[in-house]
Amino acid sequence: MILPIDDKWRIKSDAYCWAIQKRHGVNKLGEPKWDGYRYYSTLGSAVHGLAELELMTSDATTLDEALNAVRDVSERLSMALTPHVEIIE
Repeated sequence: MILPIDDKWRIKSDAYCWAIQKRHGVNKLGEPKWDGYRYYSTLGSAVHGLAELELMTSDATTLDEALNAVRDVSERLSMALTPHVEIIE
C-alpha cells in the first residue's frame, strides 16, 4: 500500500512494516525515487511519526508559530489520508 502525503513524503507498507519515505530526485525514466526514512510497526505510529518529524523540522520560533505549525500539519495529513469517493453516473 502506498499513501501519498505530498510531493516530498509518502507512507508505504510491506508485509513487515510501515515506512515513511522521502522523495529524492527522479530515475532514468523520469519517475520519482523514494527512500525509506523511518520505519514503524503500525500505520498510526507512522502517521504520528511523520507529524512529529514535520513539527520538529518546522521553522517555528514562538509558541504561536508552533501551534500554527501543529494545525497546518494536522490539516495536511488529514486531507492526504481522507478517502475520496467519486460517483460517476
